[in-house]
Amino acid sequence: MAREMVTDVLVIGGGSAATRAALEAAAAGVAVMLVDKGTVGDSGSSPHALVGFSVPLLDEADSSALFVEDWAKASGGICDRDLVAQCAEHGRFLAEDMEERGVPFIRNADGSWFISRRAGHSVRRTLQAQGLGKGKHANVIAPMRTGLIEAGVTLQEGTMITRLLLSDGAVVGAYAVGPDGEHFIIRAKAVVLASGGVNRLYTKLCDEVVEHGSRTTGDSYSLAFHAGAPLIDMEFVQFRDSPPAGPIYGAAYVNSLGERIMEKYDPENMECAPRYMMARAVYTENFEGRGPVVWHVEDGQVARSRAPVGNYEGGQIVEITLMFQRLMGGARIDVTAATAVPGLYAAGEASGGIHGGDRMQGCGFLETQTFGRIAGQSAAQRAKTTDLPALDPAAVEAEAARLARSTGAQDPVALFERVREIMWAQVGVVSNRTQLTDAIAKFQEIQRIAATDVDQSDLVAAEELRNLALTAELVATAKLAREETRSGHGRTDFPQEDPAWVRHVRLANAGDGAVAVDTIPVVEFAEA
Repeated sequence: MAREMVTDVLVIGGGSAATRAALEAAAAGVAVMLVDKGTVGDSGSSPHALVGFSVPLLDEADSSALFVEDWAKASGGICDRDLVAQCAEHGRFLAEDMEERGVPFIRNADGSWFISRRAGHSVRRTLQAQGLGKGKHANVIAPMRTGLIEAGVTLQEGTMITRLLLSDGAVVGAYAVGPDGEHFIIRAKAVVLASGGVNRLYTKLCDEVVEHGSRTTGDSYSLAFHAGAPLIDMEFVQFRDSPPAGPIYGAAYVNSLGERIMEKYDPENMECAPRYMMARAVYTENFEGRGPVVWHVEDGQVARSRAPVGNYEGGQIVEITLMFQRLMGGARIDVTAATAVPGLYAAGEASGGIHGGDRMQGCGFLETQTFGRIAGQSAAQRAKTTDLPALDPAAVEAEAARLARSTGAQDPVALFERVREIMWAQVGVVSNRTQLTDAIAKFQEIQRIAATDVDQSDLVAAEELRNLALTAELVATAKLAREETRSGHGRTDFPQEDPAWVRHVRLANAGDGAVAVDTIPVVEFAEA
């Protein structure tokens, strides 16, 4: 019999959104348990990935309306404006709060924040976290961990949530596997899903998350999907030009012919173009034989930019490459961070509807902090007004049986890498119907093997394979459904943007793991 634990609010994850949610819920006076697959402060993307934190209304030329307009433009029109408005409302407070908690942002000589204009923004909005030396970012989750301990949050680390448990259609807790392999259940009045995205989905990764401890494997999407929460915008994949800091210093990206490539792709914004445009430009130049794309660092260029720090020197030739950064979609939420499943809230990369087709630089951290805060407050409010729900014994038994089902010998690590290779080759910067249809069939076969014929001596590795393969199928299925090219989604067989597709592609569990697909409208305007 699995051991039972009880809390008011269960937060799943250990990064920016999860720690903020746990802090906010604890501040509301309820009991909070945070479960992290790794160690809080050393797992997922958040600890080492924060460079820019974009905050609206810091520049005198900025306004809430302009912020939403820029965001919507970068998203390709596929964002819910009511969610974006929440980021505008909460941004300044959250930046100040993070600094008070010990996250240093770079300041000018006069003590004011150093603010730069980054990809997708029409004005200066981006703060820059103080790093720890050349090329090394500060760990911004470490002070959050300290805050969690001081707030009395229970930390359950080295623990993987394998399924959310439902009763009468509502989430009432979760099934978990601990660091020693023990199975247990956690009962809760409300659950916040904030276990990150899927930075292992492709073979080429950002430098900040190459270490094993930083891995995210689509756990959030699998948990939401199996709980019955619809996911949206999973077709939009953000690749970034790397290194990403060039625009701060006025970089000009040129191809092998000496042409400044962004004069062709976005002459207005140049290297400050939205990331999807930068990625597509670099990809196209390389694919059509005009690569590599490089930045020739001029003498004094970093100094002329007035940036307080710089990792580049005059005379350097910096090759611009492409790396996968994150998915834009996730479980659909409303302005309270609630999903369609009662008792389940989502924030950060686990959620969808905020960024749509692409995100402006520095707004990922703004999103995680904003909706982490909202999710924690909403979950706490539900916990205060809800009795501890009863578990469904059949759901617990079904999950225990599922985890014991696979008795094969195939290596989950090898299959995991196979998923990533297929994604890069067939579901990358651009794709087409033939590639996607074939990829979906391959992912379904890998899931079949993972369910019954994989070695489970390392149960976490087996579960990560299942989650990654399901996420890959969801991404490819959404890409197949969207018959156009828009923002972070490119189709060679549908190369033009189609105004009829200003809609979310929605995916849901149709039963037995089958994926149901339809579309729903975006929220065009925030409610008054």
